[in-house]
Amino acid sequence: MIAFCTATSAELPQVRALLEAAHLPTQGLEAHILNFILALDSEQVVGCAGLEIHQDSGLLRSVVVAPGYQGHGIGTKLTQGILELAQHKKLTSLSLLTTTAQGFFTRFGFTPVERSELPQSLWASAELQGACPKTAVAMTLPL
Repeated sequence: MIAFCTATSAELPQVRALLEAAHLPTQGLEAHILNFILALDSEQVVGCAGLEIHQDSGLLRSVVVAPGYQGHGIGTKLTQGILELAQHKKLTSLSLLTTTAQGFFTRFGFTPVERSELPQSLWASAELQGACPKTAVAMTLPL
């Protein structure tokens, strides 16, 4: 049975290992870990999704589900959780960068945009300062 919860600093090593195994950026992880939602199988982190808050805009980052747990709706539940968190925090938009999951995120209403169209406040994120490759597709969703 998979349980979902908000991350604490204690899960930081497991989240970092999951991101590294999926070849996703870990820069800025420590600063935003408390805005991560985790999928747990017992005590093991098997999925995560994070929210970076920059003024009134959010950046959805680090959505990953461990191999063997994929295809069971975990990524969908994690993404929905971050959408709810962003709305609870009264953010005006949620944006992301992706190299492989553009089709997945369009199901939630995200649309591709030029990076230059992303909210200016998001440029403070390590993700936009080079942690994500320039080939990553920028997507945004007004809230």
